[in-house]
Amino acid sequence: MGRIKAATPPMYCVPKRSDLSLIGSAFEAAGFRCVRIHTECEAEHRAKGGDPRRHGMLVLDGDRVILEIIRSKKAECKTARPAV
Repeated sequence: MGRIKAATPPMYCVPKRSDLSLIGSAFEAAGFRCVRIHTECEAEHRAKGGDPRRHGMLVLDGDRVILEIIRSKKAECKTARPAV
């Protein structure tokens, strides 16, 4: 008997916050609901100008998350898919 995998929404990275707005507008025009989120990393950032906060957006279809988008540099986004 196989294990059931939990359905996780795809995650994409974008380099700028303005890209979040463009993507959100497109999804809202298609009838989806978009919610802005702010995430915070607990890692200590020692680099000059390091900021643990990240801007993001969840795209919802009813009560289901269908897409998660975060603003991050390409180098920092190793677990997610490439930048849109």
